[in-house]
Amino acid sequence: MFERPRVTIFAASASLLFYVLALHAEAPPTTLHPFNGTSLAGWHTLGGATWQVQNGAIAATAKPGSSGWLVLDKGYEDVILKLAFQCSSCEGGVLLRNAPLDAGRTSGLYVPISGADAANVYRVSLDAQGNELDRKLVSARKPRNSLATITDLGGGWSEFSIQLHGAIANMTRGPAVAAQDTGSPYGQIALGLSKGDLRVKDIALNNLLNRRMGLPTEITGAGFRRLQLTDRYYSEGITAGDFNHDGVMDVVAGPYYYPGPSFQTGVEIYAPRTYSIGAANQAGGYTDSFILYAYDFNHDGWTDILKVNYCCAAEKPGIYLYINPQTESRHWNEYRVADNDSETTAFGDVDGDGKPELIVTLGRDPNRVVGYSKPDGTDVTKPWTFHAISSKGSYGGHAAGLGDVNGDGRTDVLVGTAWIQQPTAGPESGLWEVHPAPFGRGNDPFVRGADMFLYDVNGDGLPDVIGSLFAHGPGLAWWEQQRNGDAISWKMHMIMDKPDATPEERKNWEETDKSVAFTELHGLALADIDGDGTKDIVTGKRWWSHGIEYPEDDFDSPPVVYWFRMVRKPGGQVEFVPGIVTNIAGIGTQIVAADVNGDGRPDILTAGRRGAYVYLNTSAK
Repeated sequence: MFERPRVTIFAASASLLFYVLALHAEAPPTTLHPFNGTSLAGWHTLGGATWQVQNGAIAATAKPGSSGWLVLDKGYEDVILKLAFQCSSCEGGVLLRNAPLDAGRTSGLYVPISGADAANVYRVSLDAQGNELDRKLVSARKPRNSLATITDLGGGWSEFSIQLHGAIANMTRGPAVAAQDTGSPYGQIALGLSKGDLRVKDIALNNLLNRRMGLPTEITGAGFRRLQLTDRYYSEGITAGDFNHDGVMDVVAGPYYYPGPSFQTGVEIYAPRTYSIGAANQAGGYTDSFILYAYDFNHDGWTDILKVNYCCAAEKPGIYLYINPQTESRHWNEYRVADNDSETTAFGDVDGDGKPELIVTLGRDPNRVVGYSKPDGTDVTKPWTFHAISSKGSYGGHAAGLGDVNGDGRTDVLVGTAWIQQPTAGPESGLWEVHPAPFGRGNDPFVRGADMFLYDVNGDGLPDVIGSLFAHGPGLAWWEQQRNGDAISWKMHMIMDKPDATPEERKNWEETDKSVAFTELHGLALADIDGDGTKDIVTGKRWWSHGIEYPEDDFDSPPVVYWFRMVRKPGGQVEFVPGIVTNIAGIGTQIVAADVNGDGRPDILTAGRRGAYVYLNTSAK
């Protein structure tokens, strides 16, 4: 039978897939490799199958009418497990958390790696010989957010990966739990085979109970001075404006604005509330302040605030307008003016009337609609009008931007899957033409970046697109606009990709320091940081965006902020020089570059789960 698990603590880091390389004072994480490619030491067999080592892989052959298991001697609770396997018409799987019940029986989580139910997760019980007694579905395979995934590696090999954390089998976006397992949270891991032949190699295991703790040694990049506005998690949005009408820029983040030039006092806009970065079910809380914009909406000479919340925030979904009370010492009047279903929005003059509108999406893929919300011209506190510019489709809810793509003098809209062309007859003359474009990673519209910018990167006179590839994963890129007559196409240039990329994969990155890589670029800004006349990219890591969720969040790596200096080279070539701003705070869903101290240099503003910050730009002009 399975041996009774023993409690063992391993000196392993919790980060398996991603790590911020270089310039960060902590050593990279270690990963356990329970199979060394030469022997089965540390494993034992059960049931009817033969297990041996051949050519650096575990080779198994099933015996008719019997299940066979190769069992890892040590037990685990919370893990990330990855392995490569080759299964030609076999029936096999992976067993996790297998623990004793009674009368020699055991119970664990079983994941088939072949057949129609591959990557489903089942609670199974086994007898003393390893024969399956019963099976109950715990978590079904999904197109996205699956507990277990199987990926084709080519050459007949596939990769299996799974994450187990607590009793939660998987999490949806936000606080809801998709599936729970009520069995033992602790037990052994085993490879199973009941038919055919199986090959397994490259087994990697991370013990998630061992965590990197504490803050890293602080690094603040040359040319920046950090000011901390608050250490509380109030907001993921931040912006700047002169809210007290004294001629000096202030900063707003969530329920407070912080008057300049000291930014050390917080003035309440509405009653404050802090949020959990990891709630009881391990999902991080969304704040009631996702994205912020400063503008004098009612044209009374005082700067107001527009607060955009994601649709699925636990508190106050929708879009809210806060009217500046001028000299009155009170909370600002709040008006819910519009709906929103997107995590990234764009703010600017869409229809050419000299006043900004808000680019949002409504609905869910594949029935999502792109459009802009516009205030009532006579009373901005009334519900705003949503102007749809697309029919229903799959546009994702992350990436957004605006600008004149084709040079016709009209503002177009950028989303993660397309650029949408404003018609000649005007913005409200009907639906706009949608031009599909690959502004993201893969075919999933959800896997898209954040803020998108039109900017002539290579100096050829055509506006290009700058953005991240996935707001909850790795990738920073720009897409070169190419013309063939009136036809527009896009060529992607990778600036920085995943932290676990090989040296060979890094060769094509356009950043000069190939070692800088981080994930979750959920906010971007574009500004001339060094005063050389060319705009630079400012971004960072949205640390713990979904709480304790692997591998997407990579929450053990430092929550960094970087700027990438844009350098144009001869022949239309471009390179990006990365410079660290900080490795302490990271970003939320918004990062802003604005001159808040009036010295002519753009400063950097961030807010997120480690508070709100201003990084004053002290570099030479």
